[in-house]
Amino acid sequence: MFTIAGFEFRTRLKLLSTWVYFAVFFALAMLWIAAAGGLFKDASISFGSGKVFVNSPFGLAITTSVLGLLGTTVMAAIMGRAVQQDFEYRTQTFFFTAPIVKAQYLGGRFIGALGVVIVVFSSIALGAFCATLLPGMDVERLGANRWAAYLMPLLFVLLPNALLIGGVFFSVAAMTRKMLPVYVGSVLVLIGWLLSRQLISDLDNKLLAALIDPFGSRALSVLTEYWTIAERNTRLITLEGALLWNRLLWVGVGLLVCGACVWRFSFAAAAQERVAKTGGRAPADDSAPAATPIPAAALDTSRPVRLLPHLIWLNLRETVKNIYFGVLVLAGVLFMIFASTTTGSTFGTNTWPVTFQITELVSGSFAAFMLVIITFYGGALVWRERETRLDQIVDAAPTPTWLPLVAKLLALMVVPLLLQVLLMLCGMGLQAAKGYFRFEPWVYVQQLCGIDLLSY
Repeated sequence: MFTIAGFEFRTRLKLLSTWVYFAVFFALAMLWIAAAGGLFKDASISFGSGKVFVNSPFGLAITTSVLGLLGTTVMAAIMGRAVQQDFEYRTQTFFFTAPIVKAQYLGGRFIGALGVVIVVFSSIALGAFCATLLPGMDVERLGANRWAAYLMPLLFVLLPNALLIGGVFFSVAAMTRKMLPVYVGSVLVLIGWLLSRQLISDLDNKLLAALIDPFGSRALSVLTEYWTIAERNTRLITLEGALLWNRLLWVGVGLLVCGACVWRFSFAAAAQERVAKTGGRAPADDSAPAATPIPAAALDTSRPVRLLPHLIWLNLRETVKNIYFGVLVLAGVLFMIFASTTTGSTFGTNTWPVTFQITELVSGSFAAFMLVIITFYGGALVWRERETRLDQIVDAAPTPTWLPLVAKLLALMVVPLLLQVLLMLCGMGLQAAKGYFRFEPWVYVQQLCGIDLLSY
C-alpha cells in the first residue's frame, strides 16, 4: 500500500497543476494577511476586532478555514483524479491483475493524494508567514510569529476537512470512474454549506449548530466566541469542546464513506461491464466465412455548413440530457427559491414581488450556477470525443476542422438561452406563489435575454 502511495505522491508532485494550486493559495493567503495588516489602504479585513493580530492563532485559524473552504474543488480534483486516472488511461488492468488486494490499491492511492493535498494547502501557512515580512505592514496589527499558530489550523481544520471531502470524492470517482460528478459534487457541497450557514444561524442550540457544520467553521466560532482579545492573540487553537466533537463526528463520517467504498469496489467490475456491453456474446470465430462487404455510403462534404444544425442539435442534446446538468440546474433553482424567502420586505414593510425585483433575484441567485455550467460543459464538449475514445474516428472524417468546434461553441451558447427562459418561468412562478400576477414578460426579456445573456 505504501509503495502505491509513494508512487502516487511522487507522480502528483511532478505535475505542473500541483504547483499552480500551491502558488494560487500561497498568493491568496499572502494577499489576505497583507490586506488585513493594512498594506492596502482601501481593503477592510478584520478578525472580529481591529486589535486582534493578523498572525495570531485566532486570525490564522480564520484565514485557514476560509481559504481551505475555497479549495474544496481543488481537494476534489486531487483526490478524485488519484483513482479516476487509471480508468482514463486504461491502466487499471495492470493494477487489478497485480497480487494486491483492493484495500491496498485504494488505500495507497488515497494516502498518496492526501499527502499532495497537505503539500498544496501548506502554502496557506507559508503565504501567511511571508505576508508578515512584507514592508509596509502595520506593526500594530502584527504579533510574534509562532510556528504552532501556523501548524494547529492545518492539523485541526484542514486535515480533517481533507479526510472528509477527500474520502467522499475519492469514493465517488472510484465508483463512477468519471471526474464530472466529482466536480459537480464539489460545487453542490460548497453551495450546500452556504445554505446551511443561513439555516443554522438561527439555531438556539450552539453545540448542535457546531456539529452540523462539516467544515468546522461554526465549531471554531463557538469555541472562540467568548475569548477575550488577549486570548485570541495568544491562545492556541486546540481540539476541545465543540471543535473536538465536530472533528470526531465528520472524520468518522469520512472514514465510513471510505469503508463503504472499499466494500463496494470490485476489481472485476470493469470486466463485468465489458461483458454487459457486449451482451455476453462469445468472441467471433476467425474460421467463419467473411461477411458480405457493405457498400460505402456517399457523404456530401462539398457544403459542410449543411451539417452544422445537426451537429449543434447533437451537442446540445448530449449536454442537456446529462444527469449532472440536471442536478446543477435543480440545485440552482432550489437555491433561487430559498433566496426568494428573504425578499419582499423594505425597511420592515412587506411589498409586492414586482417584476424588476424578481428579475434581480433570479439573475443574481442563479449567476454562479450559470458560470459553473458554462465552465464544466465547455470543457466536457471539447473533451467528449477523447473521453469516449472516438477522437480518431471524428478526426478522420472528411469534414473541415472548424465544423465540430463551431458546432460545439454554438451549442454551448444555446445553453444559457434555454436556462434564461427557464429562469423567466421560475420568476413568474415565484410571483404567482406570492399572489402577484402582473408578470411583465418584456422586463424579463430585457434583463435575462438581453443584458445577462450577452454577458454569458
